[in-house]
Amino acid sequence: MFERIRQMLIKEFIQVFRDPRMRAVIFIVPCMEVLVIGYAVNMDIRDIRTAVYDLDNTPASRELLARFSASGYFDVVTRVDDDRRMQDLIDRSEVQIVLRIDHGFAGNLAAGRTAAIQVICDGTDSNTAGIAMSYVSRIASGYARQALVNRIERARGVADPPVQIDFRTRAWFNENLESRNYFVPGVIVIVVSLVSLLLTSMAVVREKEIGTIEQIMVTPITPSEFIVGKTVPFALIGFVEVLLVTTIGVIRLQHRRLSRRRHRPLRCRT
Repeated sequence: MFERIRQMLIKEFIQVFRDPRMRAVIFIVPCMEVLVIGYAVNMDIRDIRTAVYDLDNTPASRELLARFSASGYFDVVTRVDDDRRMQDLIDRSEVQIVLRIDHGFAGNLAAGRTAAIQVICDGTDSNTAGIAMSYVSRIASGYARQALVNRIERARGVADPPVQIDFRTRAWFNENLESRNYFVPGVIVIVVSLVSLLLTSMAVVREKEIGTIEQIMVTPITPSEFIVGKTVPFALIGFVEVLLVTTIGVIRLQHRRLSRRRHRPLRCRT
């Protein structure tokens, strides 16, 4: 039994590595799919082109706009001073979001009234627009909470600050929630599974195409031995592919981290 299975394994390995197209399917295709799908597909929204229309132009409005710029999600590319220019930027897709702050923003905050801001978003890409609006809501909510705390502190005095509950969520894996760190492991599993199933099915079909399936049927080999002989070689190849594509993914991830550190701007405190 074991001798027949061993001969089947030797035969399958010889046939697999003898065909150049099969070698390409085993080694080149998984590597290309990991690089293309794992790193070209990106669901992260960064550097959203943003225009600022600040009619209030007070320290409070500038502080709010500074929060948007410092978040890393919004890239303020221009400032507008009239409604027509704002509409042209949205219609021509030169910006994705316009942040408009009307007159009286700082006065409403100081008086304890609701200070409203207007966010005009390009809804051509609904997914991007939804994510961008969630970023805007998060930043504006944080600014509102801080403004409320400052107002309470001024009312009570600095020596008696209000009690707060600081609630924060933390992701232990992928703390920055980058989509690539989720895509690459998933792509590795999918590629290895598909390639292993594809190679096993191709090996059985090849026996029928070249006319050797009849020879196998008249040999003393049992159906279970035939299945083991057709499955084990490609399972071993699958383990090798896991190591290969995982190595490529780790190297690519380390390269991206080094490039980010190299191009990170220097910040000086004044």
